Amino acid sequence: MQCRTSALATFSRCRSGSIALIAAAGIPLMLLMASGAIDFAYIYKQRSVLQSAADSAAIAGARGLSMSDAKRENVAEVVKVVVGDFVKNNKASRTGGLATATKVSESPLEVSVDVAQSIPTFFGKLFGIGDVKVTAHATARIIGQPNICLLGLNRFDGGTITLEKAARLTGVQCAVFSNSSHNDSIKSKEASHLSAYNTCARGGFEGDKRNFNPLPMVDCPGFEDPLSGRPEPASSGCTFKDPVEIESDRNLQPGIYCGGLYVKKSAKVTLSPGLYVMKDGPLVVTDEAELNSNGAGIFFTGNGADLLFDRDTTIKMEAPKSGTMSGLLFFSSRKMATETFKILSNDARTLIGTIYLPNGRLLVETENPVADKSAFTAVIADTVHLIGKPNLVLNTNYNQTTVPVPNGIRGVGQPVRLWK
Repeated sequence: MQCRTSALATFSRCRSGSIALIAAAGIPLMLLMASGAIDFAYIYKQRSVLQSAADSAAIAGARGLSMSDAKRENVAEVVKVVVGDFVKNNKASRTGGLATATKVSESPLEVSVDVAQSIPTFFGKLFGIGDVKVTAHATARIIGQPNICLLGLNRFDGGTITLEKAARLTGVQCAVFSNSSHNDSIKSKEASHLSAYNTCARGGFEGDKRNFNPLPMVDCPGFEDPLSGRPEPASSGCTFKDPVEIESDRNLQPGIYCGGLYVKKSAKVTLSPGLYVMKDGPLVVTDEAELNSNGAGIFFTGNGADLLFDRDTTIKMEAPKSGTMSGLLFFSSRKMATETFKILSNDARTLIGTIYLPNGRLLVETENPVADKSAFTAVIADTVHLIGKPNLVLNTNYNQTTVPVPNGIRGVGQPVRLWK
């Protein structure tokens, strides 16, 4: 019995020693596998972050390219900022160096982004494994032909584009852009809402996410005035030396209205096709008067040359198809001091053409939609201010009218999509 007991004890001790040896040998392997899984999970997560950063940066770069009128030197900087901000806002505690490369290619017009980052392993270092390089690639292609519907030219002031109270701005398949570098370059406050294919501010914006669709892009490159080379119409002399006041139905002829034009009471006035110059005086439509035009373009120059469409008026206007005002409804002289052009009419639903006020302020304060029945309307002004309950609708149905779209308006701010 002693012999048997001794043999069993010896076998048990031998077996226990073998298990201990196996366990001792297996624990490092198990630790290696566990630590490797932790490192792998972190690297996989960071790879996902980098891919999202590359996607966002490619889209931002392509949109910036389409908005900046093909100024390609700005794209790489836009991409670098977007990637850096995205990674900064999503990184874990142990990220390494970050490198970004941008390529712009033609035919088709694309922006490709490559992002690489060195990821230090924590447990891997215990087993001689160094940093792991993680990469991501994305390409965004500019497609289609939407356009610019609103451009605020002012480069420094806050609220270059401002919406207040319940005002709405609806850009249909087109882009809204503010040149101001101010932190509040674009404002949409209270119950107001700005909707467009794309909204872009050289500076920043003020407003909740519910005030925009989509949220504006910020730090966009400057956008040059696409009509800056458009010559101003001739405005010497006077067809009418004194202000013209109309209180009954009439058809008017083109000319230089020194002192301005006033349409009052219930007069229905039709402007014959051609150039109308408001020199040193305004165009004012008040009371319950009605103003119609089919091919009339209005040029404002001199002191006090501004616009007022009062609340109870009816306005139906279509820009000229040829001549110096081709495609332009209103054009204010670049030599003028800042004037305010007021659309207060609750029945100004047909405004076909481009409103061009390079030094002017456009104020829209109505209870009803404005320009919503127009085939297309575009606005280029120093500042634009919507207040009250208007809905300024900027359509881009160019094929529904023979009014020409000025060069630089059409085909700017094209749609962008990721292209795999």
